[in-house]
Amino acid sequence: MLSSNDLIQADPETRPSVAPTRSDHLRPWLPLLCAAMVWLTLITRIPSLLRDADVYWHIEVGQWIVDHRAVPHADLFSFTMRGAPWITSAWLSEVLYFVAFKLAGWVGPALLCALSASMAFFLLASLLLKRLPNVPVMVLASAGIAMTAFHTLARPHVLVFPLMVLWANGLVQASEARRAPSLWYLPIITLWANLHGSFTLGLALIGPFALEALWTADKSARVTVALQWLRFGVLALLAACITPYGPESILVTFRLLSLGRTLATVGEWKPALDFGALNPIVICLIAGIGYVMYSGFRLPPFRLAMLLAVIWQTLAHVRYVDVCALVAPFFIAGPLAQHLSWAQSQLGRKVVPPTRTAFIAVMAALVIASGVILATRDHAPPRVPSVAVQKLKERQASRVLNDYFFSGYLISQGVPPFIDSRAELYGAAFLNRYLQAISLEDLADLVRLLDDYKIDATLFFPSTPAVGLLDRLPEWERSYVDDVAVVHVRRAPR
Repeated sequence: MLSSNDLIQADPETRPSVAPTRSDHLRPWLPLLCAAMVWLTLITRIPSLLRDADVYWHIEVGQWIVDHRAVPHADLFSFTMRGAPWITSAWLSEVLYFVAFKLAGWVGPALLCALSASMAFFLLASLLLKRLPNVPVMVLASAGIAMTAFHTLARPHVLVFPLMVLWANGLVQASEARRAPSLWYLPIITLWANLHGSFTLGLALIGPFALEALWTADKSARVTVALQWLRFGVLALLAACITPYGPESILVTFRLLSLGRTLATVGEWKPALDFGALNPIVICLIAGIGYVMYSGFRLPPFRLAMLLAVIWQTLAHVRYVDVCALVAPFFIAGPLAQHLSWAQSQLGRKVVPPTRTAFIAVMAALVIASGVILATRDHAPPRVPSVAVQKLKERQASRVLNDYFFSGYLISQGVPPFIDSRAELYGAAFLNRYLQAISLEDLADLVRLLDDYKIDATLFFPSTPAVGLLDRLPEWERSYVDDVAVVHVRRAPR
């Protein structure tokens, strides 16, 4: 038998704990608390989840797929690019949103979005709890909820949030174990590739974690580790091609990125931060920097490089805030656990799972609260140019020069738009000409554009600069205006 002196002198990682067992009743509830917080917050602001006008055309694409039992290969909606090659890398999400809309109206897509976001943060908290104590997990999860709040919309990117969490965790776990991820992760990338085009990010993450695993592995095992990761990477690439479009879904990303600086004119590709005002992203980044400077927390080189890359992309593009919130925590979880000496502090801690009765009671209360919220709230999307579009229909306008934001609603009403948010379809030259024309950076070209495309009506926000010029052109007349939109129509020739 070991004496008490032997126990004290033994290796801390091998000696049994002599500390009294402490029960942690809160720990098993934390993932559910995170998910409930996200769910209840989101369903109280359903109109906000529907504020992005792209939800209209995503539902229209979903309906077209269901009706035709096929996926589109050419533009179906605009009059400027009708018939041009185009594919949707979010076809499955669009079908799901369409089905949700048919089943429950506008509440359906919003609830589907809220459910996916809630599931993602449930998984994030559950997986981080395997590495970290309660407080850091709650800090990271709460920061993620705050950061993603403004970008959580009823759009395809939200439906891949849970997959993003599972994929990042799998890569990190495998890298820390100096091996390749299990092949059971391959269906995740296949499903991701059919739900949203951001799956290429998941593929891109394989390389850095493979290099980290190779760098930290024993020299004698590096060849084996390299071959394992190479096999996984090749299989993941093939798994990502299991879509109705095959490898074409990957090529869309390159076409989108080839737009260069023009891409920043698209809403979700604009810079995410305004440092002149406080917002959750600024607060979280400053708080993180403060903690690092105060505590001396350090990351290994590969993790630091990946984290900085994600932060840079978040500063450059709004859409990367989701990656920063849901993927970046796994970059720091392992090193943070070592920094906090969590492996030693958790010895002797007993996690008491919730009883079945308590769990059912909490779920019942959550369901009741959800029902009350849904029954007492307005679930209509934010105001749309419904009256203005009706005026366009009455005038039988078929070639409408539209403000970018109105395109989704136009598509849903069967009015072909001049332009919409599918930047990869229109290309940089077309986008730049459009933006310079309606902003009056090139006043003369707006007039030429109206004639080149035989525009018979326009639909703009009242604040759009082009409205002022149209008011002064003799061949155009203001047909309708309200606080949402203004319509101009071309006068009939005399």
